[in-house]
Amino acid sequence: MKKMPDSAYPSESEPLTYSIDRTEAGEAILSNQVMCDTAITICVPCYRDHAAPLLSGLSRLAEAPQTGLLLFDDGSGDETLTKQLAGHIMKYPGPARLITAPQNAGRAHARNRLVAMAESDWILLVDADMRPDTDLFLSRYMKSIEQADGPALIAGGFTLRQVTPTKKTRLHAAQSALSECLSAEARSEEPGRYVFTSNILVHKQILETVRFDDGFSGWGWEDVDWGLRVAETYPVRHIENTATHLGLDDTETLLAKFGGSGANFARLAERHPDAVRQMQLWKIARLSQRLPFKATWTGLCRSVAKTEWLPISLRLPALKLYRAFRYGEHLA
Repeated sequence: MKKMPDSAYPSESEPLTYSIDRTEAGEAILSNQVMCDTAITICVPCYRDHAAPLLSGLSRLAEAPQTGLLLFDDGSGDETLTKQLAGHIMKYPGPARLITAPQNAGRAHARNRLVAMAESDWILLVDADMRPDTDLFLSRYMKSIEQADGPALIAGGFTLRQVTPTKKTRLHAAQSALSECLSAEARSEEPGRYVFTSNILVHKQILETVRFDDGFSGWGWEDVDWGLRVAETYPVRHIENTATHLGLDDTETLLAKFGGSGANFARLAERHPDAVRQMQLWKIARLSQRLPFKATWTGLCRSVAKTEWLPISLRLPALKLYRAFRYGEHLA
């Protein structure tokens, strides 16, 4: 085994044993050396996120010993963070490994690497900034496995139930509550579109045959693309088994994500024209291409969205228009 730097190990006061290895890609692997069969492998992509609320919450669930845990640190380059993640790995009651990549390669790559390393048939993809909403989180997914006739995708959904928005994050909270925190019934109306990979259980056969597209760069839309492709071949079932999204963005970060994801949206539109053309976002983006003084309107919408003393009833529409105007720059 190739040795990691001492700073990457758990502290010497940690009584648990550990094993270190490296992949051909230069990824460092820390294992807690727990060996047992598991019903589900929980796969968590991380980037500069300690994931403590998620990992401590999962560890306390009654079904945790029946599950494996894989963390993929996508090149955070933070020794303190590595130690924190390693501590959770060593204390997890089921088999657990931390994979630390030498450099950042994006969320799609991270998920594909997690899938390749998972050993169970069913994989639970959860983002690092999530927290289960109930103690039945794992048991509900296990029950769904028992009810499945074969490979399937089961989406639990997410909420903002356990997070209190701040002045800086309340715009993101409003946007998320309106567009993403949907009931299972609402998500089932367009099952492929509303596959949020922040909380889904999926059979490994699906993940091996319908891979995440590494062509999506940075933030945005790779999960929608993947969900639409999965729905073409496999059953997609939406249930009420939510987790809270704790990682609300401040307005500047949200605007940067929306403004910088136009190329990904254009890629989605090219790959799934029928589905995307039903979206109001696409329709407004296309109309904006003929808008006079578009740069002025785009700047105005950005300013309104950023102005914290304005009511959300004005800021949220401005945010949506800003996103559509920026996306229009990328559509053919």
